[in-house]
Amino acid sequence: MLDLVAELGGSLDLHEVLGHAYGLLSQLVPADHGALCVSRPEGHAVYDWAVAEMPERFFQGYAEMVPHDFVRIAVAEQPNEVLRDTEMLSRASMERSFLYNHCRDIGMQLEHVMAVMLRDDPSWHGGLILYRDKRIAFSDHERAILQKLSRHFTNAVKNCRLFGSMAQRASLLDGVLAGIGHEAIVFNASGAEVARTSSAEKMLRAWFKPTELDPGGLPTQLADRVTWMVKDPYTPREPYWRGGALADLKVSIQRLPGGVGASFVMLLEEVPQLVPIPLPWLRILSSAEIKVAERVCWDNALIASELSITELTVKKHFSRIFDKLGIPNRAALIHMAWRQR
Repeated sequence: MLDLVAELGGSLDLHEVLGHAYGLLSQLVPADHGALCVSRPEGHAVYDWAVAEMPERFFQGYAEMVPHDFVRIAVAEQPNEVLRDTEMLSRASMERSFLYNHCRDIGMQLEHVMAVMLRDDPSWHGGLILYRDKRIAFSDHERAILQKLSRHFTNAVKNCRLFGSMAQRASLLDGVLAGIGHEAIVFNASGAEVARTSSAEKMLRAWFKPTELDPGGLPTQLADRVTWMVKDPYTPREPYWRGGALADLKVSIQRLPGGVGASFVMLLEEVPQLVPIPLPWLRILSSAEIKVAERVCWDNALIASELSITELTVKKHFSRIFDKLGIPNRAALIHMAWRQR
């Protein structure tokens, strides 16, 4: 039992943890078949089967069988409580059940079962089920063993899921920060700061006076936006802009994935100011081309995002701008624009 408990805390990979632990559990509570599953976000009856010591046909179309699974129905009514088949329904009812007969049809002679629903969070639940083919009922001692271990299985699933969620958010944050010039501050669902990139504080101090910063080092203007995000995290917000001599500061906020209690990230980006368009060009270029030409110092992705168009459309606009003005490239466009200002 000590080895099993140690195994449950020995890794943050769900399949690895449950697979190794099940092998040790089978030495404590022998069974002919067993399964360990954890619910998935796709649906209440969609599971990730971390352990499946049962015929493959059992899992084919399991979602359709859920309403007829007396084991699942019983443990769902008493989560975290280990139940044996005799505590789920009578022997006669079990033998008439769809699950009992389905198992026999696929070569699995279900005679006794013991199971527990693992639940510590409304967003997920797990299941640990043991089956025996012979008329050897699970004893009180075996039930007590599984009951004692169930909380360790629950904690293992919770820790693995938490780690997976953190890894997913870290991966997204890395992707978000792949663009040049980004800095970020991450907040939890209640608005408390969780982390910030190394140069975020430096950028804030460059753009805001010390008197504008609160004790947490966040300007009042941005702290208010965090408060709005906490109150209504699902309504998109327009970016906050602050003008400078050669560039503007753009601050936007977006949610990170994770379901209930998801955190959000504040992105800080220094954006070059718009290039002034000479008066003669205003007669040559369309209004859409003028907007793109003004942002020639920006990268295509930022232009597309700002103007709500695709990057391909940005490229097409630049191509037409170069043709109309007889300019070979973006560097020449910048040079000529400032020269004719």
